[in-house]
Amino acid sequence: MNVGEVPQKAQLMRDAKVKVIDGRGRTLMSGLGDAHTHLTWNGDIAGLGTMGVEEHTILTVRSAQIYLDSGYTMCFGAASAKDRLDCVVRDAINAGDIPGPRYLANAKEIARRDGTLLPSITAFADGPDEMREVIRRHIGFGVDNIKLSMSGEEITETMRAEDSYFSEEETAACVDEAHKYGKRLCSHARSAESVKQCIRHGIEVIFHASFIDDEGMDMLEKAKSKHVVAPGLNWLHAMLYDADSFGYSYQKAEQVGYKREYDAAIRGLKEMHRRGITVLP
Repeated sequence: MNVGEVPQKAQLMRDAKVKVIDGRGRTLMSGLGDAHTHLTWNGDIAGLGTMGVEEHTILTVRSAQIYLDSGYTMCFGAASAKDRLDCVVRDAINAGDIPGPRYLANAKEIARRDGTLLPSITAFADGPDEMREVIRRHIGFGVDNIKLSMSGEEITETMRAEDSYFSEEETAACVDEAHKYGKRLCSHARSAESVKQCIRHGIEVIFHASFIDDEGMDMLEKAKSKHVVAPGLNWLHAMLYDADSFGYSYQKAEQVGYKREYDAAIRGLKEMHRRGITVLP
């Protein structure tokens, strides 16, 4: 690859196999990457669990097309609304049957029964043994990633972002089972304790980390070669400033705690940047 002056340009121009694209003054840039993608979470999330697989597949294919058309050429699957849908769409993209970005597929996010954010699109497991069983089932679907839902979410109004649900034993079992099969893990981890559990046990991709505390920040800095943080800050911003047209006012978002979390997340991310911790968009 060459940028600017291209060696042997005249010879290349005579080669019938060489494709010339006239950018007409536009800027050529590398493809974008999204570290927290839900291709299958479309429209009314609460209704995805009962949506027919045929309709859901069409919506997911459309999502993949939109990502590619928007300049994204690589996406990291953060959870699927149906067991195999992420994997099926990934395989179709790789086969050239449908357009879409390169994609690392997931299955349903795994949550304890007392800590689920979205029951209709969640895989339930309590205790180390059941969690190992669910992870093996997901690996059987052909996933690239395993998603754990370890903390709360303010929009529920009952499960705070600072709440943590997984025990140390459960987290350790999930990591051991996934790594046994060569799979990486990612986690919905907004609370300080859930972030520290990710670091202690080796969950590679930490989503959000909004309420990371000083101890967690020190731990993450020491292990920064083993983890990346994908904060998904756009969710917090959108809940505060863009959701009014959907009936969710700024006042409501502030009331349930999103402004507080937004401010905490920004402070944490600035400190991560200062310490050289990898933060992905």
